[in-house]
Amino acid sequence: MAVTVGYEDFPALYRAADANSLKGQRRHLAVTRFQLGALVIAAAFGAVTLKAGDADVAGAVASVAFGAALVSDVYMLRSRPDRQWYAGRAVAESTKTLTWRYMVGGSPLGVAQCDDEQAAGLLLERFTEIESDVEPVLLIPDGGSPEQVTDGMRRVRALPLEQRRELYLKARIRDQQEWYGAKARWNERRATWWSVALATLELLGLTAGVMRATGVIDFDLIGLVAALAAAGAAWVQTKQHQNLATAYAMAHHELSTIGSRVRFARTEDEWANFVAGSEDAISREHTLWRASHS
Repeated sequence: MAVTVGYEDFPALYRAADANSLKGQRRHLAVTRFQLGALVIAAAFGAVTLKAGDADVAGAVASVAFGAALVSDVYMLRSRPDRQWYAGRAVAESTKTLTWRYMVGGSPLGVAQCDDEQAAGLLLERFTEIESDVEPVLLIPDGGSPEQVTDGMRRVRALPLEQRRELYLKARIRDQQEWYGAKARWNERRATWWSVALATLELLGLTAGVMRATGVIDFDLIGLVAALAAAGAAWVQTKQHQNLATAYAMAHHELSTIGSRVRFARTEDEWANFVAGSEDAISREHTLWRASHS
């Protein structure tokens, strides 16, 4: 029966960091969308006049929208969900690469380099170092197993080299490669879509300017279009679709090359060095991702 590695087989540290990172990401993107939407609404109602008796309803709505944007900005500064996202992802990825090194026997946790007890001890030491660099609030447990060295991890490490090699190729290299490939294509499509959308808004702004100058319209459509374009540009900057598409495509091809070399490692020492190089390549992409979001 083929041995598989599930999410629950990974350490509690990884699962906690992963869950908290995803939570921070969702909050950051949700508040960013809300803030940009509020600013667009403020611009829209600021461009028109809606009277109810002596009251300027449009002005009131615009003021409320600006207030909502201000509140969301204060929330972002105080809560820093982006920091929870980035720090949590850094911990998760660092923990994940160490876990794979332990499970399949990659350096410095190779099967020929140290026995199971020594490898587990060194792994826990590295986990402690990682934990000491982040705030505990970013590592709230996910409610699953509290084990840092799980039975699933020990079970994989005990497999013969050939089975560990096949598992690593399928569950780590190919799985990561497919993820990068899918994300590269998705981000490339989104980058193209946003480029077209922003160009369309710029054309609409030009048209609005001409119409305003010639007296065809007498309200501030230019301001609304400018607000939409600015919001779109800010969202593109937040998501960085084109940068991610390029980085993920490069990682996809690098992993393809690495995967074709798996069977060149025939001894435990060769395998330990191979896994170390493979994990360094995967970690390098994440380092670039963090740098682009800092």
